[in-house]
Amino acid sequence: MGLLTEFGELFLPRRCAGCGREDVSLCTACLSLLGGIPRAMEPRYGQIPVVGVSEYSSQISHMVVNFKDNGRRDILDPLALALARSITAALELAHHSGGRVRLFPAPSSPRAQRRRGGSHTAALARRTAELVPELSLEVVDVLLTRRHHDQVGLGAHARERNVAKSQYLNPTILSSTSPEEGGETASESGVDLLVDDFSTTGATLAESARVLASVQIRPAAGAVLGLGRGGTRFVSPFTV
Repeated sequence: MGLLTEFGELFLPRRCAGCGREDVSLCTACLSLLGGIPRAMEPRYGQIPVVGVSEYSSQISHMVVNFKDNGRRDILDPLALALARSITAALELAHHSGGRVRLFPAPSSPRAQRRRGGSHTAALARRTAELVPELSLEVVDVLLTRRHHDQVGLGAHARERNVAKSQYLNPTILSSTSPEEGGETASESGVDLLVDDFSTTGATLAESARVLASVQIRPAAGAVLGLGRGGTRFVSPFTV
C-alpha cells in the first residue's frame, strides 16, 4: 500500500489543505493559524461563551471543508490538537477543577452524514479525546438535526431562523445518559461542553444548548476551531 501511495502522489501530489501549496498536508503558514491564543466570544445568540483558537479565514474554511467533504484525514490530528486547546481554555473559563468532561458535537444533516460517512464533528471530537487522554474527554454524540439550509452566506438573523428548532436528541444514546449525570454543570464532578468546527453568531450552538436543556444537560461553554465576527464581543484571551 505504501508503494501505491507513493506512485499516486507522483501523479496527484498532496496539496496543503488550507492554501493549496503542493507537497505538504498543511504548510507552516496554515498550520500556524491553528496555533493562535484561544479567545472566548460572547455570541449573539445563546447564553454560553464560545472559545476558538483562530478567527474565521478562507484558509481555516478550506481546511475544514477538505477534512469533512474531501476526505483529507491527513489533517485530522492538527485539527484535533487545535480543538483540544479550545477545550482546555473552555474548561478554564468554566472553572473546571477535575472530573469527567463530556463533549456534545454539533450535528450534521442526515444527507451530509451519508455523504461523508458519518459526523465530521463527532470524528474530530473523538480524535481529540484520543490525543489528549489526560483531559478525560467523553464524546456523547446524541444531537441530531433535521434538514435545513447551509449556514454559509446567511446573515445573523437568517442563521438563527435557519437552525431554530432544527435539532433533536437521539433516544438510543440518550437512554445511556442518566438524568443525574445530565444535571451536572461546571463542578468537581465534571463539566459539559458543546463542540463544533466554527461559530459565527452562536446560533447552531444555541440550538444545541436548548435541546440539551430539555433533558437537564446544561453545557458550560462551546469549543470550536474558528470564531467569526458575528458575536457581540470578545472576552480577554487565554494563555494556553
